[in-house]
Amino acid sequence: MTKIFACGFIVLDILATDLSYLPKPGEAVIASNGIKFWIGGHPANMSVDLMQMGLEEGDVRVALAVGKDLQGDFCENFLRARNVKGQLQRVENAQTGISLVLVKKGEDKAVTITLGANLSLDYNYVISSLKDTKPKILYVASGILGDFDFRLAELLEFCQKNHIHTIVDLANPYQKEWNYSHPALPYINVLHSNVKELRGITGKIESIDGLRWLSNKGVKLPIVSDGKFGAIAFFKGKFIKQPAFNVNAVDPTGAGDAMCAGTAKKLLEAIECGKALEDLNIQEVTELLLFAQAAGAACVGEIGTTAGVRIERINQILKEQGEKVLSQTVVTQ
Repeated sequence: MTKIFACGFIVLDILATDLSYLPKPGEAVIASNGIKFWIGGHPANMSVDLMQMGLEEGDVRVALAVGKDLQGDFCENFLRARNVKGQLQRVENAQTGISLVLVKKGEDKAVTITLGANLSLDYNYVISSLKDTKPKILYVASGILGDFDFRLAELLEFCQKNHIHTIVDLANPYQKEWNYSHPALPYINVLHSNVKELRGITGKIESIDGLRWLSNKGVKLPIVSDGKFGAIAFFKGKFIKQPAFNVNAVDPTGAGDAMCAGTAKKLLEAIECGKALEDLNIQEVTELLLFAQAAGAACVGEIGTTAGVRIERINQILKEQGEKVLSQTVVTQ
């Protein structure tokens, strides 16, 4: 039985990390850690993360679009090898999305991407799969999906009517403005973003103003993550400001997706205990955020979007630093 259903975009990541510096025109830089192929795209990453957090075969299903090419084969085989279910949509005359990721040591990633088949994700394919599986949680990453993006509100309204919790990530939109997403906001249970994305969605410079704006639009639990500065959530009229875990960051790619996977796992546990998101209290949401941040911290310690996100590693980080991070968490009006 599917418990968590994920849809949106998927790419093949080509990764060069921990570089001493980024190459200038006409220059070559040796990638001492090698250049690796890995899965990429929020829904693909978080689905694999969830399996590595201990969900069972059949619990997680995806609806994603790839080309009829070797890159698509790689993505499909990667997901199958990790027991993520779902038949990928194979798009004619479009290549699988590819992301080239360069990471200078100690800095955030630099990315160039081709969207490919993601622009042709079929709404009917997604909604049909969703109706067939009837999951407890839908995760969707939107913004670079072509016409599908304009039906986001329709998709989430269906979920609300059918008691499916929703977790949403909004990527920097392609060939559209951020306000395309505004009709969908009243149907979102959890919205995750980074600082730049939050400013784009809301038009607010300060994160606390952006989170409050989202809450006023109907988002029940907006969360913004800010790398080494931690995360802030807004729930039931209160801000939960939590510092980051202190880990050695090798590759930041996929950290936000790992946070979403951690959020989904904790929300699923609550749902299976008979609670909806709105039934949770501030302490429970604080602990949800703590687990989500620990998942993100586990991610950045290894190369590849999902390589480090293992339940053993997450639990170790929580054991070593969890109490300290909780003690420094501040709840304010």
